[in-house]
Amino acid sequence: MEHIITLDKIVTDFNVTEHCIDCMCGKKLIKFDKSSHEIICQQPIFEKEGLSRKLVADDGQIFLYDFCTLYVFNQERYELIGKWQLGNDLRSDICEIAVDRNTIYCSIRNGKIITVDRRSYQIEEFIVSESSMWSIKTYHSYIVCGTVDGKILVLDKSTLSIEQELVLGKKNIGSLYIDGETLYAASHDGKLFKISMRNFEIESSMKNVHKKMFHCVGIYKDTLITVSYPCSEIAFWKKDTLEKIKVMNVPLKLSGRTHIEHDFMYLSSRNILGIDRIKLNE
Repeated sequence: MEHIITLDKIVTDFNVTEHCIDCMCGKKLIKFDKSSHEIICQQPIFEKEGLSRKLVADDGQIFLYDFCTLYVFNQERYELIGKWQLGNDLRSDICEIAVDRNTIYCSIRNGKIITVDRRSYQIEEFIVSESSMWSIKTYHSYIVCGTVDGKILVLDKSTLSIEQELVLGKKNIGSLYIDGETLYAASHDGKLFKISMRNFEIESSMKNVHKKMFHCVGIYKDTLITVSYPCSEIAFWKKDTLEKIKVMNVPLKLSGRTHIEHDFMYLSSRNILGIDRIKLNE
């Protein structure tokens, strides 16, 4: 594992583009040149440091949340476009965000989704589930959600009503990854699922994937990659059959973020002061 960016604090989330890496570190947004690893832009954003933050980039904008507050920035210079407080306490904080061309979707604890129009910034609120949703993804004209009580929900984007529901178990479906017409889902009971989005059925599953919480982080060639930060493990699976290929033991801690681009996997974790990188084709 190669250490490519050195900082004095951990990176809570980041995004990799062709030339740059945007990351949240401490109270700042920081942009690095991907080749020279030099800082080319930084902006103080937050009043306090925090770990429960998520960053998503799309079409020249950065969307991030901190507890109950949603921010939108211009990606080039980190100029603030908008800031909205969507909740007030631990019963109404933001669990996850997803974006498409028109809308920002914010999953709110206890089963609500709040949408923000990317042009008018009009805000709407929808009650979706009795259970919180810590993983949401966009899929064509739908939103796909994993719930704390073990379900996959498919929502119509226009109404946020439930179109389909699939019960995977009783534990939190904490991580989703969509590859074409296939959905991969990670459950907190250690199970990994491969689901066809065409007929919305489980095609295959695997037990005891990791001993603790894990994430489906992406596809590399014909391989699905999962990461368990508490176990310090990176596992590789045949994406069609979920047959295990290999497991890498790497020093990680509690939680982190991962981004796959070309032949590299970029990682941040609570024991890394900056960002590390693994070459996948070796």
